[in-house]
Amino acid sequence: MTHLSFPQLSGKSVNLRELSMDDATTIVILMGYEISKYLYEVPHPYKIDDALNFIKSSYKNFSLRNGITFGIEYKNTLESNWPLAGTIGIKDIDYVNKKANVGYWIGKQYQDKGIATESVKLVINYAFDALKLEEISAYVFPDNNPSIRVLEKNGFVKITAEVKEYNHISNSYRNSLIYIIKNKSNKFH
Repeated sequence: MTHLSFPQLSGKSVNLRELSMDDATTIVILMGYEISKYLYEVPHPYKIDDALNFIKSSYKNFSLRNGITFGIEYKNTLESNWPLAGTIGIKDIDYVNKKANVGYWIGKQYQDKGIATESVKLVINYAFDALKLEEISAYVFPDNNPSIRVLEKNGFVKITAEVKEYNHISNSYRNSLIYIIKNKSNKFH
């Protein structure tokens, strides 16, 4: 297999780039309970080893070609305390069936600035145009209204099925809503 270079995506207010080990401390700072409670199997409190393992797994997934995790940089540096506002990833890439999942989170102090909406749009365009995928799904807890709005703004549609998932961190089952977007043409805008 040839070495793949990591994609860099840039929008009006965000840059999406490869995570570095230097991001671990910032991820720990940003990953408060208000964020982790909406993420599947993310421990709270989130420790430096959790962040380092997350970054290492993102490298492994990229090298295996089954996932791409981007660090989200918010370009408005006047409001930025850290170089990283959150992460977004294309996960479980299935090149045969041309499908994948998307997942993301934004630190609390960076929410309500359009960062997640723009990041999802950039990743969806990349998944459809560069990876030639035809369908992207997202799983979201029913009480995560901000994330639901981000998905809907980007053209995702809720399908009728819900999924009940066992979360090892909380030792409980939680329902997730499933949202899907299909590549109706060769371009998504």
